[in-house]
Amino acid sequence: MSPLLKTRVISAVVLLPIVLVILYLGGWPYEALVGLATVLAGYEYVQMLARRGYELHTWLVMALIIAWEIGELWPAGDPWVPMVLFMVVGAFPALVRSQRDGEGSLPVEHWALMLAGSSYLGLGGRALIHLRRAPDGLWWTFLTCLIVWVGDSAAYFVGRRWGRHKIAPRISPGKSWEGYLAQVLAGTLLGGGLGALGASLVHVPSLALAPGLGLGFLVSLLCPGGDFLVSMIKREVGVKDTGALIPGHGGMFDRLDSLLWAGVLASLLVGLIV
Repeated sequence: MSPLLKTRVISAVVLLPIVLVILYLGGWPYEALVGLATVLAGYEYVQMLARRGYELHTWLVMALIIAWEIGELWPAGDPWVPMVLFMVVGAFPALVRSQRDGEGSLPVEHWALMLAGSSYLGLGGRALIHLRRAPDGLWWTFLTCLIVWVGDSAAYFVGRRWGRHKIAPRISPGKSWEGYLAQVLAGTLLGGGLGALGASLVHVPSLALAPGLGLGFLVSLLCPGGDFLVSMIKREVGVKDTGALIPGHGGMFDRLDSLLWAGVLASLLVGLIV
């Protein structure tokens, strides 16, 4: 076992039980974990763009992420209120920058990048919260996370051993079609198998073979897009990882890249089933 792989395994062994316990608890511990993870990813996003000269307001990006997620928890009235409020407020730093620095300050680019990053992370976090709060949300969220984690592992090991045909070498040289196919196959089989077992063992009405297969296939097929998107940003700014928060795994954004897409897809699919 290589030193890097050993570090990755140790980090997973330490952190995974904590994440699973919080996932089981649900409620505010889970929602706080999602909020913390996405805010940390937002911080890494700001730091990466700073390497290209974009000085985004860290506190505002974080506030916008939380505003998206608070919209899911908004107790009364329109749940879009917090997000819209912070979007409007977010325009003011761009106006101030433009007035202060004049030409060359790129206020529109700063504002667009701020909204793009915060909306991407906030929407993904909001979907993960929505999924956990859905009927049978514990099982659907657990299944979604497991599909992502097992699929990523299958892609990693198969790609390293047999990967010959690269998908997008300029963006992510390590990603191969062989690894991708292994990810789709592993995720689909896992989703179907656990869906069938869940229906019979834990008696969750919405879990079954067909929904599990559908979730596993969709998540495994489409979620690598999140990985490629983050890889594109990293390639643009010239970094290998989004950060160094998790030994052997890089930054928080590295860990959330596929999971955010999975949360959105699973939330939409579960909304049609339950």
